[in-house]
Amino acid sequence: MILHRARRSAPAVAQVVRGYRERTGVSEGPGVIVPLPGRPAQFLEIYLDDPYRVSLDGGDFSPAPEAVVVGPSSRHSARLWVKGPVATFHVAFQPSGFHRLFGVGMDALADRAVAIEDFGASPLRELTDRVRAASDFEARARIADHWIAQRLTQSRPSDGVDRIARLVRRAGGAPPIARMAAHAGLSARQFQRRFTEQVGLTPKLYARTVRFDAVLNARERSPNLTWTDLAHRFGYFDQAHLLRDAHTFTGASPSRLIDPSTAMSDSS
Repeated sequence: MILHRARRSAPAVAQVVRGYRERTGVSEGPGVIVPLPGRPAQFLEIYLDDPYRVSLDGGDFSPAPEAVVVGPSSRHSARLWVKGPVATFHVAFQPSGFHRLFGVGMDALADRAVAIEDFGASPLRELTDRVRAASDFEARARIADHWIAQRLTQSRPSDGVDRIARLVRRAGGAPPIARMAAHAGLSARQFQRRFTEQVGLTPKLYARTVRFDAVLNARERSPNLTWTDLAHRFGYFDQAHLLRDAHTFTGASPSRLIDPSTAMSDSS
C-alpha cells in the first residue's frame, strides 16, 4: 500500500512552486509499471529510499538517480517500475519556476530527466540533503519552503511571461499567442522565444499539454465520462481531435484509447 501526502507551498514561494507531494509505503509482488504521458509538469524528485526503475523510449529498466530534475514533456517517453519500498519527496514547480530560481533554459530540459549531479545547479544538493535529513513530510515541506524562499531573494523578478504561463496552467488552455504577447508587452516572436526558454515548450504545445493533463485529471475523478464528454468539456473540436492529442501524449492508439475502460493517469 502506498500512502500519498500533499500540500501547497507557502505563500512566499507560491510564484515559483506549486506544492509538495510525498509517497511512502511498499509496492508488493512484482511491482507496478506506470507509463508517463506527455505533461506540463516540471519537478524535482528526491528519493528517500531506493529509486524507481525507469525505462526511456522502450529501453531496459534501470535505477533512477537519487535526485532528479524533470522538465515538461511533449510526448510519452518514460515508464516507471515501482517495486518494493517506496519513499519519494516531490517538489512541483510553477511553469517557469525552475527558470526563475536557477536561470536555466528550460528548452534544454524539455522531454528530459537529469540527475542533479549532472545538472550544474549545485545548490540543489544542499536542498536534497536537508530534505533527506528531515524527520517527516511536514518537516521536509517546511525545509523546502524556507530554502526556496531564500533562493528566490537572489532570483530574477517575475515578468509577464511568468504570469501568463501560470494563468495558462490554471485555466487549462491558452488564448491566441498574439493576445498573450500583447499582455506581456512583447512582440509575438519575442513572446514565443521567451516562453520557450522560461517554460520549456512553445506556448501552443504547452497549452496542449495543459489541456490534455486536465482531461486526464477529469477522467481519473470521473471514470464514467466518455471521450465525447471530455472533448466537449475541454474545448476540443470533436472526439477525434481529443484522441489525436491522446495518441501524441500517451503513445496509445486511438482504437485503444476509445475503450472507456482504458485507464490513464499522470503520476508525476
